[in-house]
Amino acid sequence: MSSMVFAAMALVATTPGSPAREPVPIVRIAELEIDPAQLDAYKRLLAEEQEASVRLEAGVLMLHSVALVERPTSVRLLEVYASRAAYEAHIRSPHFLRYKSATERMVRSLRLVETDPILLCAKSKGATGGPVTCL
Repeated sequence: MSSMVFAAMALVATTPGSPAREPVPIVRIAELEIDPAQLDAYKRLLAEEQEASVRLEAGVLMLHSVALVERPTSVRLLEVYASRAAYEAHIRSPHFLRYKSATERMVRSLRLVETDPILLCAKSKGATGGPVTCL
C-alpha cells in the first residue's frame, strides 16, 4: 500500500478538534454485471478510473475490484472513502464522470451496498510482519 493511502487513512484517524467530530469512513460494495462482449474494454476503463481516483483524491483510501471466478462478468468493487464528503467529491470528479459515461452501456446492472465498517486494516505491500494501520 502506498504512503499516500497511509496518509489518507491518518486523516480519518487524526482530525483536529474533539473526537466526536472525526469523519466516519464510508465503505461501499458495488455489485456489477457486465456485458460479456464488452468485458475487456470495461476492465481497462475501470483500471484507469481506479488508479486515477486513488492517485488524485486524498479521500479515496482504497478501491479494489474483483471478478467472481465462476462468473467473470460479475464484478465486485470494495470502495473505502475517508468521509461522506470524500465520497461526494469522488462521484463528481472528472475521471469518475468519464468512467460512468464510457461504461454506461457496458454495465447491465449495478447494486450499491451500504455497509457499516467494523475495522479496516492494511499493511505496506510486502511488509510481512511490518506496520499495520487500522481505522
